[in-house]
Amino acid sequence: MKFAVKAWNNGRARSGVLQLGRCPSPIETPSLLLSTRKGLPFFIPPDFLPSLPSPDSHLLQVCPLHFLEGLSPKTISNIGGLHQMLGLHDYVLAAVGRDSIQCLPECNSTNKIGASFETPCGRLLIKPVEYMELISSLRPNLWATLADEVPTWVSEKRNKTSVDRTIRWLDECIALSPAGGAVFGAIVGGSSIEERQRCAQEVAGRNVSGFSIFSINLSYL
Repeated sequence: MKFAVKAWNNGRARSGVLQLGRCPSPIETPSLLLSTRKGLPFFIPPDFLPSLPSPDSHLLQVCPLHFLEGLSPKTISNIGGLHQMLGLHDYVLAAVGRDSIQCLPECNSTNKIGASFETPCGRLLIKPVEYMELISSLRPNLWATLADEVPTWVSEKRNKTSVDRTIRWLDECIALSPAGGAVFGAIVGGSSIEERQRCAQEVAGRNVSGFSIFSINLSYL
């Protein structure tokens, strides 16, 4: 992955071009990241996607956790990944665990880190090895590790724990077999500037291509 800055505004805001290895064309940034359900934007049929007026619509967010049910990772992998399965060959798929329509994940308190999620079949626990199997089968252009998000009203101790868990998750994912695509590390820390700085510094010290910055309700790439 390569990123080049095209212009600056007062030394802060910037625009640029993002080039991904398997992406047929560069992405102008800042760019709109369309939320999807299993790879398809809400209320937009696949044949309507090319007619959208903005070229930003070629950047799609996929929540890997949506694929905990249905087709198995092995089946999706045999098909050739999500691009092949959906016929979206000219689109950039960003696999981000954050689901904008579901509650935040809850990490367990054991040494074997995992995150539980509510699904139509009940609450499921996913571990790093299972998450990486999903990522490997989907073959996204870029993907972000899961994060232990917390609201603003939690204690300082709980906020610190969320950062520690997020870093542990990142380390375990990186230690597993390479999944391909650009790896983005999650930045959390709630409302604490110190914890956000600590998390950013820890993630920057890992072998990542970029950052997925989590606020209280939204995530940005």
